[in-house]
Amino acid sequence: MLPLIMAAARRASEVYRDSGAKGRVEQEGYTRVDPFLIAGKERVPVLLRPLDKLLGAFIRDDASGILINSERSAGLIHMTCAHELGHYFMGHDSTADDSLDYGPQAARHELEADWFAYQLMVPRALLAHVMRRKGWTMQSLADPRLLYQLSLRLGISYTAAAWSLARHKLMAPAEVKRLINVQPLAIKEELLAGQAFDARKEVWLLDERDRDSVLEPRAEDRIVVRFSSHASAGYLWALDELASEGFQIRPTRASSKEGISTDSVFGGPTTAEFLLAHDTAGVNDSPAVLAMEEVRPWAKETPANTFEARTSFENIAPGLTSIAKQQLLRESPTA
Repeated sequence: MLPLIMAAARRASEVYRDSGAKGRVEQEGYTRVDPFLIAGKERVPVLLRPLDKLLGAFIRDDASGILINSERSAGLIHMTCAHELGHYFMGHDSTADDSLDYGPQAARHELEADWFAYQLMVPRALLAHVMRRKGWTMQSLADPRLLYQLSLRLGISYTAAAWSLARHKLMAPAEVKRLINVQPLAIKEELLAGQAFDARKEVWLLDERDRDSVLEPRAEDRIVVRFSSHASAGYLWALDELASEGFQIRPTRASSKEGISTDSVFGGPTTAEFLLAHDTAGVNDSPAVLAMEEVRPWAKETPANTFEARTSFENIAPGLTSIAKQQLLRESPTA
């Protein structure tokens, strides 16, 4: 078992480095591995289709390909693609997968693909990078709300994020089981304070530690921005740049109409909180800039605080991925 795990982990580490995924995180500000990009560089097209019970399949042929169930969450879709890439990179024959929960008695090729997928999507260096940027510790990740946010930044499911910590021997299996008993739906409902939303979509919580990141929500996801506020000194977060980037902005129910939290102790620290959606998400290829300044509207002076990140919305829909389409166009004789 151990040689199998080591071989899959070593191959995943090579792919993480050689595919450019490592540089994308460390140099460009992204927080996750994009398995669609890796498949594209290998000229392995990824096709998404509504399927019944099947999660995904790998087809080994003169022109190999990957099929994924488009009716699943973004995190499960990414993890399924990584699993099928495991079959590809580990030299396996064609196979179909109706589950990604493989126990130690599973076939060798499934165990190899399973370990490859986890090591590709959550290499230890990437996990440390995201935790360091957000100021998270292993103790803080025992909070399911923070674990959920980690899963979004890694681009995998909440359950997979929890088990990735166990696989790296950073969290005991008993603690993982406690965490996965918490339903992400309850976390989303808390973030949106009872506002109606599509339970299949995700809810991102951004704070100042997301500065300079490139985040990749799904097109229909919601974003809650929660920053410290100096409203008592007359400062407000200016939202004009957000609106110009196509964001729709409204305060959350936990804040006033200006976005200021109403439950702070008078004279103490307050927070500004807004709910963002994007009306053209997934339409443009270039990331939307999420920039804000905390200023006193009547004064021309240095802002009390600034924030800028980018949101590269992912549009997952049935059909070939956009990367696979671009690859086909480049290779077309008429291109």
